[in-house]
Amino acid sequence: MGPNCEVSEYFIRLSQVTVNLMDKTAVITGAASGIGLAAAERFLKAGMKVVMADIDADSIDKQVSRLKSEGHPVEGKVTDVTSESSVRELAEFTITKFGNIHILCNNAGIGGGAADDKSLWEASISDWKWVLDINVWGVIHGIRVFTPLMLAHGEEGHIINTASKAGLIVGTSLYSTSKHTVIALTEALYVQLKQVNSNLAVSVLCPGAVNTNLKSNSNRIRPVDTLSDEISNLSNQDKSFQSTNFMSTYQNTVQTRMAAGLEPVEMAEILMQGLESGDFYILPNRLEDAGVNERFKNIQARKIEDLPRSCPQFNWTHLQ
Repeated sequence: MGPNCEVSEYFIRLSQVTVNLMDKTAVITGAASGIGLAAAERFLKAGMKVVMADIDADSIDKQVSRLKSEGHPVEGKVTDVTSESSVRELAEFTITKFGNIHILCNNAGIGGGAADDKSLWEASISDWKWVLDINVWGVIHGIRVFTPLMLAHGEEGHIINTASKAGLIVGTSLYSTSKHTVIALTEALYVQLKQVNSNLAVSVLCPGAVNTNLKSNSNRIRPVDTLSDEISNLSNQDKSFQSTNFMSTYQNTVQTRMAAGLEPVEMAEILMQGLESGDFYILPNRLEDAGVNERFKNIQARKIEDLPRSCPQFNWTHLQ
């Protein structure tokens, strides 16, 4: 560690075992900005070695260079989480640089971008693939590649998948659909690792509003060859979801809420507190529980009857 590094010993509880993070290794995808970058900085502060992965080569190089200049043990790797081979290269790179991997953050994700301005039936196959390939398959590739490696070395470890509060409440978009899936994946992973008595703990991070560039970044990094196909199956009589400005109102509201939300460094601290407490579901605060409670009330009632409170940004009266 360099002279400019402020290191504080930090311990997290993994499978009922308290582990010192000093000199352990973390891998974080989507680490060039936002929560991923803040988590990398927080893990480095705890004395960890960190490999930061991201699809954005310029941004990851810039952040890694900055952190190295401060004396931190950090490396960067350009990674496309939609590609299993790219994720395998990330794992091999990490082991070569730092040895055994102890913490994996499957954090890379997109907000759907322009695809979330459409109804589920207007979104093209390209839209669906763009969102699910990153938000869902990115997590699946991380689980399939890293879990066997972490099980093989036998040391305590932790896998954290980043979902969203949107995965815990009534869904409204392609994005929320993907995040519900991430939560289900993480729950299944937790159960299966318990069944084999592993030393790996599992958590799902469910941020609410966080001040990041999730939506604009999502549009910016989308490859040209995944842009939406023209929708050919809607008749003239079909009511266009976009023409009602319904989803554009939603997206404007989401962006406003994100800008007024927690800062990424605050979310990274909440992540560390959740790991220390041994939480499976890591949420920002108890105020976030209201939407979750509404969802389960709906399930128990066998119908969605609290939609206006679940999605207060909409005037739902025209649908009733």
